[in-house]
Amino acid sequence: MAHKIFSKKTTWLFDLDNTLYPSNIGIFSQIDLKMKQFISNKFKVSEKEAFIIQKRFYKKYGTTLYGLMKNFDLDPEEFLSFVHNINFNKLKKSYLLQKKIKALPGKKILYTNGDSDYAKKILESLGIEKYFYDIFDIRRANYIPKPMKTSFNALLKTFNLETSEIVYFDDLNKNLKTASLKGATTVHITQDDNYNNSYVDFRFKTIIIALDMIIKSLNEDKYKC
Repeated sequence: MAHKIFSKKTTWLFDLDNTLYPSNIGIFSQIDLKMKQFISNKFKVSEKEAFIIQKRFYKKYGTTLYGLMKNFDLDPEEFLSFVHNINFNKLKKSYLLQKKIKALPGKKILYTNGDSDYAKKILESLGIEKYFYDIFDIRRANYIPKPMKTSFNALLKTFNLETSEIVYFDDLNKNLKTASLKGATTVHITQDDNYNNSYVDFRFKTIIIALDMIIKSLNEDKYKC
């Protein structure tokens, strides 16, 4: 039963982009465009060529940034400052999201390939920043991104976490792999019906639906005690 799984969890690990808010809001599409513009401007190539570089690095290294650092010795802060200079107006405070995240027992940690400055703006826009214990961002990971094992291992070490006590939410199936192989419970947030079941324990279309199920299962377990 699901409630038996969740009742033993003490740490709730959340991805940020397209997980805590719906992808159709268009936050990450702005970042995607800014990455293309950054590469085009920085390396004096067409936007078409910049897009090819951007996606090739993302596929090979997990993030475009890590690919640029590996191949061009790029200052990561220059990149992060440029691509995260976007409009957050479409993000709105969500009472439902606030209520459900608050209801989770234990620590809530944000795990993102973005930087903490950007992450805090997202959390503040959603009205949930006060419910998070900490943020493990790309800087704390020494710019090594998800889904690399080094990144996840650094997070575990930083917070002294046991993977068996973790529930990890992410919109990208590949990012769940390392956590799943180490024994964490994984939750895939996706609207896509063409998905891969590997490394996924639960799958929901939105974070609200996922949290609603988890909280109900926790309450069921509490009343049975």
